[in-house]
Amino acid sequence: MEKMRCLAKIYYDVGEEGLRKDANKFFDSMDTKRDGKISLYEYLGFMALNHNGPLRQPQWFHKLDKEKKRSLSREDVRTLYYMINGGRPFCIGCGEFVATVYFTCVKCFNVSRTLISVFLECYEANRIHHQHNQFLDNFALLEFKRTGSPLPALKAPARNPQDSHAEYSENTKELRRIAKAYLRSTSEDSEERKKIEKFVDSVDRLGFQNFMKKKAYREILGQKLELNCRDTNNFFKLLAKDPKKGLDKSDVKTFYYIVRSGRPFCGGDCGRFITGTFFTCVECFVADQKKCFYLCRECFKKGKFGTKHKLILDNYALLHALAVANQVKKKNTPSNDAIGQ
Repeated sequence: MEKMRCLAKIYYDVGEEGLRKDANKFFDSMDTKRDGKISLYEYLGFMALNHNGPLRQPQWFHKLDKEKKRSLSREDVRTLYYMINGGRPFCIGCGEFVATVYFTCVKCFNVSRTLISVFLECYEANRIHHQHNQFLDNFALLEFKRTGSPLPALKAPARNPQDSHAEYSENTKELRRIAKAYLRSTSEDSEERKKIEKFVDSVDRLGFQNFMKKKAYREILGQKLELNCRDTNNFFKLLAKDPKKGLDKSDVKTFYYIVRSGRPFCGGDCGRFITGTFFTCVECFVADQKKCFYLCRECFKKGKFGTKHKLILDNYALLHALAVANQVKKKNTPSNDAIGQ
């Protein structure tokens, strides 16, 4: 919930005036007593009339109540506003709200406004009850929609033992787990396996720094990729479980997943690889297939991204917007039967 609060605050502080007005209007619509706070009964009444789904349940009122005062403040309701409008799904495995990385059914994405999604933990444990078995994590799916690249869809894997290392950050550990799931599920794809092997061999032969300098990943993947990495030393430290020993094979495979799935580097002041949530310019995303503007959370909070980039969304909200846009396009496109009439 703290991540949701942080993102909601960033949007409210950095976003346009229209967004702040909408968030305040959302609170005012719920505050029927006009006392500047939301009671449980106000919450339940408003949600029953205006929202379908698990957020209508009373336990979410208590989760949103940061100060545990049995009422919601404006800050609490702003978090709810972001949760509803930011496109975060609920896991089909455990039913919980997905606040971090999730996997989405690729086949359903283009035909359903509701994202069919599962937690990383439920994905690893194969707690998926769904008619399709092709899933991509939300980062890879967003890149797939942007470029149309033939990224192989994942298949629901069996449970696999987790890394026992504790030296690197939670986001980095999560990234390694996603990479392992991707590589494990594509093991039957002979073409993909050849690319992985060639990638690993090339990094081993050239060394990491030369591999990055020569942009050898482009030749291997057959795409004109650009990692925009301004600090290869910092990126190396992030990839290596033990920087003193260098990159082992699993480190390089994680590196492969990063390149393959289009994980971005920050275009702001820091220039670092973004392990978690990122923000991107919607206009750049839609208009340019080769270059896109990305920001990490800290650089977005600073608000220093120029007047060129006006509409900025985090990767979760953008993926939700694309799903909605697909449905609008489908609704407005005449079917073959209609055309023939």
